[in-house]
Amino acid sequence: MIRMTRRTVFALFATTMLTGGLPGAAAAQETLDDIVVTAQKREQTLQTVPASVQPLSSETLERRALRNLEEFSRFIPSLTFSGMSGAGTRNIILRGIAPSGGGDPTVVTYLDDILIPNALDPQLYDIARVEVLKGPQGDLYGASSAGGLIRYISAAPDHEHFLGKGELSASTTRNGDPSYGAAAAINVPLGSGIAVRGSLVFDRKGGFVDNLHPPSGTIEKDVNDENRLTGRLALGLKPSETVDLTLSLLYNKRDISGLADSDRSIFTPMGKPSDRLAVRFHREFVDDESWVFNGTANIDLGIGAITSSTGYVRQDQRLQFDLNGLFFLDPALFGGYSYPGFDPRVNGPFATNPNTLKLAPATRPRKTRQVSQEIRFASAWRFPVQLLLGGYYLDGKAIEDYSNGFFTPIPDYAVGVYGGDPNSLTEIGYHDRTDFRETAIFGNLSWKFAGDRGEITIGMRHYDRKSSRVVTDHPDVLFPQGTSGRVRSKGELYSATGSFQLTPRLFAYARYSEGFRPGQSRALPGALCDLDFRNLGIDRASLQPFTDPEKLKNKEAGIRFTSADNSFSANITGFHIRYDGIQQGIVLPTCGNFFAINGGRATSQGVEISLSAAPARGLTLGFDLGYTDSRFDNDNAIGRIDKGERLQFVPEWTAALRADYRFLLSGRLDGILRGDLTFTDTRQTGFGGVGTRPALATELPSFVLAGLQAGVSKDRWELVAIVSNLFDVTPVYNNSVERFGSSSLDGRTWSIGRPRTIGARLSYDF
Repeated sequence: MIRMTRRTVFALFATTMLTGGLPGAAAAQETLDDIVVTAQKREQTLQTVPASVQPLSSETLERRALRNLEEFSRFIPSLTFSGMSGAGTRNIILRGIAPSGGGDPTVVTYLDDILIPNALDPQLYDIARVEVLKGPQGDLYGASSAGGLIRYISAAPDHEHFLGKGELSASTTRNGDPSYGAAAAINVPLGSGIAVRGSLVFDRKGGFVDNLHPPSGTIEKDVNDENRLTGRLALGLKPSETVDLTLSLLYNKRDISGLADSDRSIFTPMGKPSDRLAVRFHREFVDDESWVFNGTANIDLGIGAITSSTGYVRQDQRLQFDLNGLFFLDPALFGGYSYPGFDPRVNGPFATNPNTLKLAPATRPRKTRQVSQEIRFASAWRFPVQLLLGGYYLDGKAIEDYSNGFFTPIPDYAVGVYGGDPNSLTEIGYHDRTDFRETAIFGNLSWKFAGDRGEITIGMRHYDRKSSRVVTDHPDVLFPQGTSGRVRSKGELYSATGSFQLTPRLFAYARYSEGFRPGQSRALPGALCDLDFRNLGIDRASLQPFTDPEKLKNKEAGIRFTSADNSFSANITGFHIRYDGIQQGIVLPTCGNFFAINGGRATSQGVEISLSAAPARGLTLGFDLGYTDSRFDNDNAIGRIDKGERLQFVPEWTAALRADYRFLLSGRLDGILRGDLTFTDTRQTGFGGVGTRPALATELPSFVLAGLQAGVSKDRWELVAIVSNLFDVTPVYNNSVERFGSSSLDGRTWSIGRPRTIGARLSYDF
């Protein structure tokens, strides 16, 4: 594996700085003054936004074939993610704010003004841009925007022009199945203030992970194929010059036939991430189908604008996972102890034990429904004071039916371990319903001074978030989980910013902001876990049926600079975040239950640098660097955390270097060269226990990903050859011991990325 040292990162940084200052630079590149964002719920140029916002344009996403979070996150400093979990989603981490427990994310996703589940993850095609807002955004976006948020801004219907585009792609992955895709979009103005815009994109990603089936010893090739389909239809209505209405419907379908995992277990004792070999008794899959409706109305009153946004989200998921390793039934995994019915001296080795073959996979059908409404007024007064005032409402539910157990009963196991019904087929099975509701009033007041060069803004959000959870066990389960609880988070969140245009080319700002992540109802384990609680010094009877919310306070400052000829721009931001009441998940070892606690506090601080340059005609360069130091501020014996330990999944350094070169070949034929190089530092996924450093095995290795494109363009056609992961490294996004945690072989599962992939893309705009 290729590793990038910090010295190398700084060398890249210095190189980009030097090339940015070369004489004779072209002025054709997009500047900070050209880029318009709506992160603060107003249209602003990127040069004058007093907050850390990093946009990715539609052109950038499509030219680099960045279809989803996994593909574009490496170009955003301080943005990373952990591997896909049993919930069919990924944890998103921004500025070191990383969830280690709790039911809600620390970074949320929006489609325009509509909150959508992070698991939805639509294909990105024919959208205006992606906006990544860094740091707590609680004043304008409320719950769970603790580390920041990601906004997908849809391309609006165009009332003036007939537009269209399409593309075809195909590729092959080393030692994997082929991939292919197609996308198309069209915009049709129908006159009389009516326009329609639609898009459809399909991608099939060939599998690259093999699976060893322990009972038979056979290996199934490339089990993690993935099919994605995203379609969007938008109707734009403009009955007058002052009223604009958009109705849109997004459909997203995702079928994943297996996770991108590689295992080390008793069946693969020398296993490593680069083997790309999983060990599963049963097929795993994640299927989800989602619909998002959005109705947005803008009314220009002259003195300001009223915006109303109504959203409805419907998501249905089917998930199946192989949890045979979680039963810890094999003596080789459990220190020589044999569970009743699994004694190898009686029935033979675990893999071929007749009782092992009766273990069924876990199933998790899930439904999510939510309705949201936001209405706000943004003033456009002719004097220095401006007002933003709005209200927000969210009402939703999440329903899950979880079950794992046996195809046919195992009487010795049921009676010998739990004293349960010998004919029971279900070890754990329950119906889990969570209802949540949030209401809020938000606003800010800004004052411009010094001839509009300076601005001070003060903001506040009053929120009331309620959540209730009821877990009802299925009949005759061996291990009951039933519980119920309610949790409420209410209060105020504040923000304050000051900015000043020091020169026409130099802008500076300072910002204070707050955020929160709701507490969650939690299942209180039964008497089987009393020994674990006594060992932790906890009285189970005194526990509340919920965790407290997390609170965050952020301080940041930044400068933005653009050269006089627009050939060079720079954006530098420093931040300091205080993170209190961290929700952490712990495993109770005796009873094997998962339990959530509030684990203490942490500090996350760092620097982010973004540079762009056009040192020669047709050539543009970009460089992004992020440094994040995110550590616990206190010892926590229950969570087995020492002061100074790093938060999970947070790399200290991230970096991205991009180059685009377009040149004349002959006549109307242009040549195209594109390249990128990204770096993700090591990340810690586990804690070592009080007074003990985390095990080296829980550290994820750093990795460098490189991509190249070369091709030609003529008029509206473009044909490029593409190489992704040029060095064929194995990026590791997560590791866990959940499947093989008791193994003396240090069994674990790694979540990994795609190997080297070579392909081509043909696109056409009209």
